[in-house]
Parts: sequence; C-alpha cells; structure tokens
Amino acid sequence: MSKLLLSIFVLIARSDAPADAFPIMHGIRSPAVLRQFSKSTLKESNNPSVNGVGEEEDSSQRKEVSNNSKAAVIFLHGLGDSSEGWSKLAEALPNLRPNLAKLDITYVFPPAQMVDITVNGGEKMPGWFDVYDWPIGISAKDDPKGLAMSVKRVEQIVVQLKEEEGIDPSRMILGGFGQGGAVALMAAYNRRKKDATPFAGCCVLSGWLPMKDYLDVSEATADSTPLFWAHGQFDEKILFEQQILGVKKLKGVGVDVTAVSYNVGHESANFEEIEAMADFIDRVLVPGEQEHFVKWANEDPLSDDEVNAVLYYLCALGMDSVEVDSNAETSASIADSSLR
Repeated sequence: MSKLLLSIFVLIARSDAPADAFPIMHGIRSPAVLRQFSKSTLKESNNPSVNGVGEEEDSSQRKEVSNNSKAAVIFLHGLGDSSEGWSKLAEALPNLRPNLAKLDITYVFPPAQMVDITVNGGEKMPGWFDVYDWPIGISAKDDPKGLAMSVKRVEQIVVQLKEEEGIDPSRMILGGFGQGGAVALMAAYNRRKKDATPFAGCCVLSGWLPMKDYLDVSEATADSTPLFWAHGQFDEKILFEQQILGVKKLKGVGVDVTAVSYNVGHESANFEEIEAMADFIDRVLVPGEQEHFVKWANEDPLSDDEVNAVLYYLCALGMDSVEVDSNAETSASIADSSLR
C-alpha cells in the first residue's frame, strides 16, 4: 500500500510615513521572517504609487488582465514593528499555494505612524493607536479615536486600489498581525457605509477585536467577508482569551470564522500559521474546483481500512467528491468544490 498525502483545507476556528504614502508591491521578493517559504532575494519598490508598476514593467500588459483575476492583499504589521518583514508574504503566499500565482495580486503593506504609546511610558513608537494595558486581555481599554484614524487610512488604501488598479473591495483581503489585526477587524466588520462593498475576506494573526461592545456588522458583511483568525494558546502579549471572545462575538453576528490556535506564544510567524492563512486566501480568491494538500502525519504506509476511514471523514466534512489516484506512489488527489 502506497503512502498517502491527503488534500484538504483545514477549516478550524486559531507586532513613519505620510498617510498618503502606501508601499504597494507586486510580487515583492525577500528572505528573513518568512525565509522558509522563499529562496529569492529582496526587491523593494521605492514608488509609493498605488499602481506598483516599475519603470521597466509594461503597464499595457497589466491593463489586459481581467477584473476577475485581479485581487489585493492589505496586511498591517504589529505594534512597534515595520512593514518590511511582513512584505515577504507577497512571495510566500503564491509559493505555498501556486493558484495564487496565477492571479494579478497587488500586495499592500502600509507602515504605521509614530504615535504616543501609554504602555511604552508615553514614548513614540510605530503603532496604529494607543495601548493602555499590557498584556492585552479582554478587559483592555480601547482607543476609539486612534482606531478610527487607522481605519480611515485603510479606507484610503481601498479607494486607491479601486480607482487606480480597478480592484473591487470584493476582491480584497484585509489582514494584520497583533495591533494591525485589531485594525483589520475594525475596518472589515464595521463597514456600514451605504456604498461600501464588503471585503473578500479578513485574516488576523495574534490580534484582538476592539470595541467589542459596539460591534455593528451588517448582514451583507457577515455573509460576504469570512474570517481567518490564528492565535497562540500561550500568547503572553495578546492573551488567548482575546481570540476566544472575539470569535464568539463575530460568529454570533453571522460571520463565517476559521479559527486556529497553536501551542506557541506571540510569534510573528510560523510555518503552520502562514500555510493555513495561504489556504484561506486561496479558497477565498481562487474560484472553481481545486486540489488541496496536507501531509499525513504518519510516515508509515496506511492500511486499506485506514485509508477508507480517512476518506470517509473527509466526505463527512462536506466534500462533493473524493478521488484517490491508485497509481500514485506517494500522494492522492482529493478534489473539492464544496469549500468554495
């Protein structure tokens, strides 16, 4: 019996620039924080323009790309951090899920401004809003004014992407780590303007849901903007209880939540977390039937009974069809369209 590699999405509920200078990058390449996903070297664009087209790039070719293949990922870094490390997602995501490489994705990694942070002794540091309590538990005090200003910055990016790139918000993924994740949640789920189109999805890594008692999610947003939330069970900075309560609140208003937790602290990135996020983005942005892969933990060959038990479980998750290539030496292909 050949070894089996299973294919499936794992859908489990898991830290100084002017306001108009948003670095938007197409296929930026770099090592460092996400090095395990890439062997390329850093290539940064100094052009803050929203179109992200370099001098040597043929912009006429970009105009021929259909709107359906265009998309955007906006990712906000954490408190005291910068956008540089997280910009490596622009290559990590398509490397992990090749379907994403087929799309014309614009990646946006805006830097936070220097703001006074109370828990830092009032000293300035890169941040999206003030923080009054440390660690950040469910009773932490909010900064409504600072949050509103950062959400406004996100909206400015969204307008730029739509006007200059022709990307509709329904093709945009909004995400963030830590404090950036808190802003992402506010911007994605308190989007109630009459003409505001819901985002394609939201991704939060080790973040929290601020203004919990004032959560106001429209039915259209709840129906159209699924959430991926990853968190460390031993997070000593943004406590794990934040994910538990935030997920409960958002599920309670009808949001489709994929929540994942890991036996880690407040890490800025780990392989499983980034791969799970790539799965989520792939599912949201790439239409149609796909093949999804995840390694089987046991390296020993599986018996026929074990294979049948696993396939039965996958079907029970709601898959339309499950097919195993009996000729494959090391893998099996499981086609799934029900998770779209």
